[in-house]
Amino acid sequence: MNLEDLTILYAEDEHGIRDTVTDVLELYVNNVITASNGIEALEYYHLYKPQVLLLDICMPKKDGLEVLKEIRKTDLKTPVIIMTAHTEQKYLMNAVELYITKYLIKPFNKNTLIDALNECIKVMSKQTSQNIILSKDLSYNSENQSIRKNDELLTLNKKEAKLLNLLLKNAPNVVSYENIEYHIWEDLNVTKEAFKSLVKDLRKKTSKDLIRNISGTGYKIDLS
Repeated sequence: MNLEDLTILYAEDEHGIRDTVTDVLELYVNNVITASNGIEALEYYHLYKPQVLLLDICMPKKDGLEVLKEIRKTDLKTPVIIMTAHTEQKYLMNAVELYITKYLIKPFNKNTLIDALNECIKVMSKQTSQNIILSKDLSYNSENQSIRKNDELLTLNKKEAKLLNLLLKNAPNVVSYENIEYHIWEDLNVTKEAFKSLVKDLRKKTSKDLIRNISGTGYKIDLS
């Protein structure tokens, strides 16, 4: 995939900045959809299914991080560039937990923006392979959410697939218990039994050695 193939959703409430950045984007990419607030951004995300999200943090109605938090409940794959004038640690940490690809501090120049878009393309290129080798005799098809274990084909349920996708996306890093709860159960008050049962069921369909518990922190996936 190249820059010109992209469809980008760009959300920015400041009219002048939005026009300037849009003009730059339209020189390089196929389609730019613009939104002026967070509610609009969510509507256009669901309507147009863009390949890349370019979100300002400070927007009316819903800020960029609130928009992304809503999107990440069901979509962990779409690359996201966050733009802001804020450099405070709390903003950085909140953004990192929502799996952003790039964090651009305003003002940024054209080259910085294009570099960030190219990083998004790299992320997407890694996602295009449907069959992921997990270990010897074990592979995962992300398209139909199935596991091939030796010669046996096993289908994952929705929560199992979400957990495996989350761990793979963050490999080799640890995913915290809190992040798993948020992405799988959407911040519901999940019981320890339900949590352990989900991990146990996924290990049964994959391998007991694939998913490792880091005591007091969370889980990670060990790819051989």
